[in-house]
Amino acid sequence: MNEALYSVLWFVPEVNREIMDAVKRYIMKGNKVFLLSFDDPAEVITDQYLNQASKKKLVNTFQIKYNQELNKELLIYDGKDTHHKWLTYFDHTSSFNLSQYILEHKEARSHSLVKAGAGTGKTTTMINRIAFLKHLHQSSVDLKEFVLITFTNEASIHMRSKLMEKFKDYYELTRDKKYLEWLEEMSSMFIGTIHAFASYFLAHEGKSLGFPHLIEIRSYRHEQRKQIEKAIDKFASEYPDVYQAFKRVPHHQMVKLFSQMMEQIHNKAISHKDILRINYGLDEKQFHFYAQFIIRHVTSSLLHLKQREGTMEVHDLISRLDEVRFLRENELTLPLKYVFVDEFQDTDESQVRYVSWLASKYSAELFAVGDVKQSIYRFRGADYTAFNQLIYQLELNQEPYIEYSLQKNYRSTTLLLAQFNQLFEKWDERVKRFTYQKTDVLKPVIKGEDSEGMNTIRLDDTSLKPLLKRLYGNEVAFLVRSNRQATETVRRIERAGYFCEADLSGSFYRSVPVREFYMLVRRFTHSKVPKDRFAFHQSSYGENRIDIMTFINQLDYEKNTTINLLDEVEQHPDMNSSENALQLLEKIVETTDPADIYRKRFYQEKRLEFPNQDTSIIKDEAILRYEEYKANLEHLLFILKKEFSDITSSIYDIEKFLSIKVATDTSENEWKKRDEKLHRFKVMTVHKAKGLEFDYVILPSTEMSFLHDHFTNHLLVQEQGNWNYGYDVKWYGMNFQNNLFNMNITDENAETIGEETRLLYVALTRAKMSVLVHGSDHMNASRVECWNDLVESGEKLHVQSTLL
Repeated sequence: MNEALYSVLWFVPEVNREIMDAVKRYIMKGNKVFLLSFDDPAEVITDQYLNQASKKKLVNTFQIKYNQELNKELLIYDGKDTHHKWLTYFDHTSSFNLSQYILEHKEARSHSLVKAGAGTGKTTTMINRIAFLKHLHQSSVDLKEFVLITFTNEASIHMRSKLMEKFKDYYELTRDKKYLEWLEEMSSMFIGTIHAFASYFLAHEGKSLGFPHLIEIRSYRHEQRKQIEKAIDKFASEYPDVYQAFKRVPHHQMVKLFSQMMEQIHNKAISHKDILRINYGLDEKQFHFYAQFIIRHVTSSLLHLKQREGTMEVHDLISRLDEVRFLRENELTLPLKYVFVDEFQDTDESQVRYVSWLASKYSAELFAVGDVKQSIYRFRGADYTAFNQLIYQLELNQEPYIEYSLQKNYRSTTLLLAQFNQLFEKWDERVKRFTYQKTDVLKPVIKGEDSEGMNTIRLDDTSLKPLLKRLYGNEVAFLVRSNRQATETVRRIERAGYFCEADLSGSFYRSVPVREFYMLVRRFTHSKVPKDRFAFHQSSYGENRIDIMTFINQLDYEKNTTINLLDEVEQHPDMNSSENALQLLEKIVETTDPADIYRKRFYQEKRLEFPNQDTSIIKDEAILRYEEYKANLEHLLFILKKEFSDITSSIYDIEKFLSIKVATDTSENEWKKRDEKLHRFKVMTVHKAKGLEFDYVILPSTEMSFLHDHFTNHLLVQEQGNWNYGYDVKWYGMNFQNNLFNMNITDENAETIGEETRLLYVALTRAKMSVLVHGSDHMNASRVECWNDLVESGEKLHVQSTLL
């Protein structure tokens, strides 16, 4: 009976018990089953085993629209299709997804470039494709021959857990020990970011590629900053006349600007020799000469440092691959047959070259999945033309490829998708850098009869409170463009008496537990500074018995009255120089329990502030804040122990470390507990929301202009093999730009508008049930300047009266 290695697609006009018994036997032998019928097969799944198989997606049922020509059974093993006409019919008349089915079962003779629209199940397709290949080549293919490259570490963890879950499901339903062996194989399968893979790749192939033995991939951001500082001093000494024009600019601002310029260059993975040839154009203040000196000096200094230490950065590796393109395949040792790349639209030019190089040199099958319309990381060097670049590289290497599209959307309701498609088609006409073709149209799978669709509303403070009251208890996300807008949205929601789960990038060192711990440290390092002592007094480590007006009235720097007043109410041990400062601070944390004090004060303050609010809401929030405070404080202590593990830390060492982190660190994220009771409204940037979905999406800020004259802009453009750097720098009343900026700014503005349009596309397509957008009457019909111009798109969407 079982001729399939992986799957069985079975159409039967009617479903009966014998059919279901046969389906059960297929599954017990490890076959995935697609069961299609004019009946609804789901209605006859009463068996507990089949119920489990259905939940685990090893049996997939579809009710097909009746067709009298289809009067006999149809059986297809492992996707070997001889009945494409009927498969197309199944796709058009049910939720059966032919595109996913073809991608999952395709033979490995060509590369797959997959355009996956929002909510079309790209992760599921990739996982199923891996499972198919493993089943089909059980004895000849090991999972260590697969590489799965993701955009973030979180996505890597998600992908690995999904694949492990898939094999566990097979084992639970078949009890076949081979699936346990596959789970063991997974330990040697690479799943991670492209940067992590570059390091993994070098460990295996560095010697063959001519790189030093055991070369290490690492970041040189800290060293780069030091080299920039040295180069600035050197320039000021050697060219004082030119430097005079920039003398008023704070030193840290100059360091920041040159760091940004170097990041732009590294995002393109430009080789060392090409960096030295970059053209910086001309400007009257001679900043072009200043920039050229700094970047050349820093690049050369870092190169010598890396050579001495036997290390490199990811962009170094990728820029040097061109030097080894003629390497013979028999010199490579890494077992590599399949390369999967997720979120391909977020790769940069150098990463595209790297991926195509891997496919060519290893004769590996490439499976690249992405969506140009969701390319929103241009500021990191991502290029929305990545698929076009990949096609160019594959054709250059004479590598066969096929383009596919996933269009069936499993997230949003029919009404929402109808509105979205109409809107996106109009954007295609209005925005040069946003395309929406027939293959981009999202097709609904979920009907959602009670969907409210997409509406505009004037989201001022008057309408916000009743809206929050109505939507309370649902999964609601407020999506914005920046951390600043997110912070303001949190304030607005909490002023209305509700609470938020704010997911902000790099917020750890500005979170309450970290800031209060920093106040504790400064209690010892700045014990005679009134503002520091009062901040400590108000923190969860202090007594908080003196109010702000009493403090101000007692403030007298000469007589030290405020310090004496605080000494009377605050009892903490002195920091003995012979003690380990970190151990003493830990002891204070343990005895004080600041997380619990914070919880109690928070609860009392909110009860007073919102006397009519449901106390259970405030209580739930206080408990969540306690857990988050405690977890983030423990993480901070872990970081400090790691930083000062080899030395006896002084309180001044800790204060200096924290002062720098609080002022500069934007990479460490604050831990937030998932709100299972949904008493919190989620607030996050669209970048953070990418890949997520919510019942309701609210866009509260739509009128902020895309183009800002007060920002510094950088343009790095390649022309005839050479790189040109355009800049428009704004520093403390100073403004200078070179001729290259003026030549390219029109095109750059078009790129910015395209990026912002794609950002709005991502925001809207997070919604499952409904979207509410802040709308105004100031819509610009002639050009696109902000989200509001795109949302209206020439037509008024009206809020339904039932929404408030």
